[in-house]
Amino acid sequence: MSPPISRQLPTISMSIFCYKNLETNQHLGEELKAKRQQKGYTIEQVVQLSHIPLKYLCAIEDCRIDSLPNGHAHLKAYLHKLCDLYEMNFEQTLYKFRCEGGFKNPQSHLLKNSQKHLRPNFLLARNLSLVVFILFFISYLGFQIHGITTPPKLIVYTPIEGQISNRTEITVQGLTDKEAHLEANGQEIKVGEDGHFNTNILLANGVNTITLSTTKKHGKTTTVIRHVVVNDKEAKKVSVKDLGNEAR
Repeated sequence: MSPPISRQLPTISMSIFCYKNLETNQHLGEELKAKRQQKGYTIEQVVQLSHIPLKYLCAIEDCRIDSLPNGHAHLKAYLHKLCDLYEMNFEQTLYKFRCEGGFKNPQSHLLKNSQKHLRPNFLLARNLSLVVFILFFISYLGFQIHGITTPPKLIVYTPIEGQISNRTEITVQGLTDKEAHLEANGQEIKVGEDGHFNTNILLANGVNTITLSTTKKHGKTTTVIRHVVVNDKEAKKVSVKDLGNEAR
């Protein structure tokens, strides 16, 4: 018998496995700061060598992307200068910067700027609205005060002052405020919804004094006095002089 053929298993060389140090999940800003410290640079020295403003360099190292300038060209130029200074790969650095949102929302800066421009307009519109409201309130308050302090109107159409009549009854007509309380010689007279009034008053022979008084609900009063002379067949004649004395 032929000797048994031993099956030889393929030898797997362990040399095909390589060990690679896994990088820690380090932000780009932290990585750039570590590179600067490895090179022995202070942040002020990097500012002088790269001509990057200090506030932007601090923002990069602190991972404050919102504090960086809006233009993509400026950001790329800053990263390129830092890569040259720290001897880093620019493409990888730029890629990592993009992954961390460096160019993710360029419109957010535009939105912030637009909001800054719109804010003064908003404040102006708000202030104008406030001024208009104050003026309207003052006007309304002035109108109410005027209505309270101003006496009611009272216009008497008939009778006229010094009217002579041969009848012992006369019609009193006129106009006053629709909400006013009107009296003629102490007797209440009804006022229409439009402020007009119309009533008949009995007179005596001779000189009659008709006192019309209208009062607002706030207490202001307006008074109009009319003198009417009644002269019938049996009454004696009344002269203008006597009418003047009676009025006094």
